[in-house]
Amino acid sequence: MRSFFLFLYQYRAFLVFILLEFFALFLVVQNSNYNRATFFNSSNAAIGSILEVSSNVRDFINLGGTNKQLSEENALLRKQLNVLKDRLNQPDDADTSGRFSFVNARIVNNNIFLLNNTLTINAGKENGVFPGMGVIGGGGIVGKVKRAGKKYSTIVSLLDIDVKVSAEIKGKINLCTVQWDGKSHEYAKVLYVPRHYQLAIGDTVLTSGYNAIYPPGITIGTISKINLPQDATFYDAQVKLINDFTSLSHVEVIVNKDLPKLDSLTITEGNE
Repeated sequence: MRSFFLFLYQYRAFLVFILLEFFALFLVVQNSNYNRATFFNSSNAAIGSILEVSSNVRDFINLGGTNKQLSEENALLRKQLNVLKDRLNQPDDADTSGRFSFVNARIVNNNIFLLNNTLTINAGKENGVFPGMGVIGGGGIVGKVKRAGKKYSTIVSLLDIDVKVSAEIKGKINLCTVQWDGKSHEYAKVLYVPRHYQLAIGDTVLTSGYNAIYPPGITIGTISKINLPQDATFYDAQVKLINDFTSLSHVEVIVNKDLPKLDSLTITEGNE
C-alpha cells in the first residue's frame, strides 16, 4: 500500500493533468451538439467493433455445437425428403414411411493418406448403426460401415482403392462406377462410361440407387477431366469430389429399412 501512495505522489502532476484533460473533453462534448454527436458515433463504432470480435470468439467456441445441430437438421431434412420421394413414386396404398432414415454422428478419427483409408465415428450398435450401412456427410458420400461396436464404428472411406460406388451422370448416363485411384483426396475416377455418350466437364455425378447402401441422387462430385483415346471403349474421366475429406466433422449413417429383406433375398438366391 505504501508503494502505491508513493507512486501517486511521485506522478501527481501527470495524473492531475490527465484528469483535467478528461474533464475538459467532457465539457467540450457536453456543451456542443455537434461534438456530442461525433463522440457518441465514434464510441458506438468502437463498442460495435469490440462486440463483433466478442461475438466471433463466442461463435468459434460454439462451432462444435453449431456443426452438430446443423448435422442433425440435415439428417432430419434428408429423411423428410426421402419420405416425399417415396410418396411420389409409390401407389396410394403403399407404405410411405420412407425407406431411409439417418443416424447423426461425429468423426473422431480420419485417415486420408493411406491406400485403404478409414474413419471412426462416435455412434455404434446402441444408436442403430450396423456393418454395411452407407455413410454420407458434407453434401456427399463418405463411405460404408465396416465394423460397429457398442458406441463407436469404423467406416471404410470412399478414399479406399478397393471401394467401388454405383453412380450415374445426371441427365446422361444411368449407370457407371466411381472409384478412388489412391492419388489425391480431392479426386476419383469415373469408370465404364461408353465412348458414344457426350460426356462434358462440369457434369454432375450422383449415386445411382442401384444398391441398398445409398439413396439415389446423393452428389459425389463433378466431372473435372476427360480423356478419350482413339481406340478406347470407355472414357478415362476424373471426378472432383464434393467432399473435402480433410475438414469433415459430422456425418449421417443411412439406415435402409429394406436392407434386411434384401440381404435375406440375396442369401436365399445364393443357396438355390
